[in-house]
Parts: sequence; C-alpha cells; structure tokens
Amino acid sequence: MNIEELGKKELELYSRISNLNGSIEDKSDKVVYFGITKDYREIHQEYSRLAKKNLEALKRGLFIMWYALTEPVWLSGMGELDSEAELRIIKLIDRRLKRDVTDYELDWMLDYYSDWDYAFEKFSAYKNLQNRLKRKSKTELPDEIDVKEMERRGRMGLYWNSLTNFNK
Repeated sequence: MNIEELGKKELELYSRISNLNGSIEDKSDKVVYFGITKDYREIHQEYSRLAKKNLEALKRGLFIMWYALTEPVWLSGMGELDSEAELRIIKLIDRRLKRDVTDYELDWMLDYYSDWDYAFEKFSAYKNLQNRLKRKSKTELPDEIDVKEMERRGRMGLYWNSLTNFNK
C-alpha cells in the first residue's frame, strides 16, 4: 500500500471505531473482535517499511506508536504493535536526530510527545531520542496548521486537527 491508501484505511478504521456502541469493555472487545487492532498493526508495519524513504510515513508510524500507548484501545483502535516495526521507526528517528535531519513538524511532534515520558521509555538504548525527549528547550506547536492537508494524513491528521490551539 502507498501512503495515501494507508491514510484512507486509517480513516475507515476511525469511522468503524466511532460507530461502536456499548460500554468501554464492550467497545474494547469489539475493537479486537472486528480486527481493528490487527488492521492498525498492519498499517503501522507498512508505515515502518516506507519510513526509510518517506518522512511522512515515519511521522505517521511514530504517531501510531505514541497514540497506542497514550490512549485506550477502545478509543484508538490500536493495540499491541509489531515490535520489529516499532524498532525500525525508533532507529530511523534516532539516526535522524544524530545527524540533525529533521523538519519543523517532526521537531514539534517529538517535543509534544515528550510530555508523556513513559511512551518511549522501552527504547532507552536510543540515546539521541531519549536526549531529545528530555531536553528542556522545546519546539512549540505552530500557531496554525493546514486543516485540509491534515485531513488527508490518517489518524495523525485527525488528532492534530482536534487540538484547540489550532482551531482559533
């Protein structure tokens, strides 16, 4: 799948999750039963394969890793991810940080994620990433984003569009 197809699939999964009914426990069970967590795992694996040559795929893969750890499965649809895919993404991020090959968006994303210190603690061996997450100087979120462009960026785009500081 290419990145556009992956984004569309993510939006389809989001729609399915949004339409689930029942208690939190019921929704959690349904997300697994209907294969949504499996689909997200596969999407994440595909982003990790594309990430070496595609910065957008790297950002989306990193977002999924963060979101899967910070939000409950009934809300995110994301369960346990493939550890090799996670490691691939973390290694790429760590190398980019070592070589100082990031962009403004990746910088503010990383600094935003650093507020959830537990999200990447299992990757303690990746010192460039860990140092970045712990640094005091932070890249601030932009004052505005291209809402229409974000709508095409899968679940990551939905999340960024939902933040109130972008909806002024």
